[in-house]
Amino acid sequence: MVDYTFIRKDVIKRQTVIEGILEVQSPLRIGVGKFGGMDPASIARDTVLKDAEGTPIIPGSSWKGVFRSEGERVLKRRNLITCSGVGRDYCLNNFRKYDDFQRSLRENYIEDALKTFWNYTCLNCKLFGTMSVIGAVKFLESRAIEFKLGTRTMVAISRTEGAAARGALVQVEFVEPGSKFTFKIIGNNLPNYAIGYLLTIMKNIHDGFVQIGGHKSRGFGLVKFVNLRFLDKGEKKIGDEDIPVSMQDEIKEDGDKFFEKMKPFMEAFNNAKIPYPVH
Repeated sequence: MVDYTFIRKDVIKRQTVIEGILEVQSPLRIGVGKFGGMDPASIARDTVLKDAEGTPIIPGSSWKGVFRSEGERVLKRRNLITCSGVGRDYCLNNFRKYDDFQRSLRENYIEDALKTFWNYTCLNCKLFGTMSVIGAVKFLESRAIEFKLGTRTMVAISRTEGAAARGALVQVEFVEPGSKFTFKIIGNNLPNYAIGYLLTIMKNIHDGFVQIGGHKSRGFGLVKFVNLRFLDKGEKKIGDEDIPVSMQDEIKEDGDKFFEKMKPFMEAFNNAKIPYPVH
């Protein structure tokens, strides 16, 4: 019988927390979006996202997008099936199982729903969620704890044509290098290989292979993790396909040393035989 603990929401057998400080290495801009308006206190026309107190933030939804996007590349390098989760590109739809899944839920055939979701979704869907299903990982909002804002004049990009607008300039606001943000993710019932997968993505961000926010082509969005803490409570192996990892319940280290200590989890991800989705 398959152990569905990883995708169950009615029981928590393990809770994993990874938290620390995000240190900005190059200008960082998480924008307010097309309809976000302008900050009256800023001279910039294109401002960074801030909370009600005027403090720059990185929403949890932005983090989920970054992790899912980079995770898609990581999984494809391992020749594992995955989806983007954007629009109609999600596993249950791609495998034409969404209606079956919904029918099982409506008729209270929970075991059938679990089986369908387990067999026909990728690791990204299981971790980060998909249509009608919340993920196993929660990304908390990152809030600046030390920051300085700067502005830079740039050529405006046409939203309709996706190219530089002729003769148009815009003042872009950004968070300056050296600024610091909080960072925290919480996972429930994560197998060791799933923890290793999250850490692999984090290390790619830390090593500068992944940028955060806008204006990436201009070198924006490089960050590093410092003062990291790993906290793991509950069972140490989730599911039959999981690989055991011997690790302390709590680890505190700075960026590079932290990822060095967490290698056993990343090796579990690299070596795990992930049996889903079926194909």
